[in-house]
Amino acid sequence: MHTFKGWLLDLLFPRLCLGCEISLSDNNESHVCSACLAGIKMKNDFACAFCNSPVVAGTTCPFCRADHFLDRLFVATSYENPLVQKIIKTMKYRFVRSLADDMAGLMARYLERRFSLGFNIDRGSTVVVPVPLHRRRLNWRGFNQAEIIGNGISSYLKLNFQNLLVRIRNHVPQAQISDRQSRIANATGISKCMEPELVQGKTILLVDDVATTGSTLDDCARALKAAGAKEVIGFVFARGTFASDKKLLQRSEK
Repeated sequence: MHTFKGWLLDLLFPRLCLGCEISLSDNNESHVCSACLAGIKMKNDFACAFCNSPVVAGTTCPFCRADHFLDRLFVATSYENPLVQKIIKTMKYRFVRSLADDMAGLMARYLERRFSLGFNIDRGSTVVVPVPLHRRRLNWRGFNQAEIIGNGISSYLKLNFQNLLVRIRNHVPQAQISDRQSRIANATGISKCMEPELVQGKTILLVDDVATTGSTLDDCARALKAAGAKEVIGFVFARGTFASDKKLLQRSEK
């Protein structure tokens, strides 16, 4: 239910859909209308999380497998879609947490499609785990978007959700680093699994909003594998590139 303050703000500054800019109704907490959300196309192709070469069902390619911990990567939609970029930018840099719920809904539908096409997981032994934020970053933003997304996916698909990872050191946000090797080094050794008994022998669905080099996901996978996880599947809303990631950050700072 909207408060009087919320009603007054909507009256003075009506919320407009990020896609088509129609005025949104009071009972719609999202910033994207249902028609625009439904129009976001899901990805059907797969690429290795680290070298971007075409692969089957998101598996890490044979050339990268020996040096990485992430077993596969699912990407729900294209980062090149202008609406997708607006959703990410508005959520992360304008602190609109309801957009993480929209991401979760679309990502859950993506997984349902994968299930219908033959990809299966054992729901009893699968745990949804969000990529963590350092407490300073969490205090600045006020929420961890990966946690909201993971909770939404687990509720929608009736999967076990556990917030098991912590960020043991702060680091420069990946979007501020344009060099690939510097990004990889920046995201190495930053995560730790706090309750290993909850991941031993489990398949982990590791969720986040965006991946670029895959280094953050891989460091989380390293921590989860060290705790005894059987398989770690990265799952993100969209996958960026160096150029688009940097451009997104620059626009958000204007």
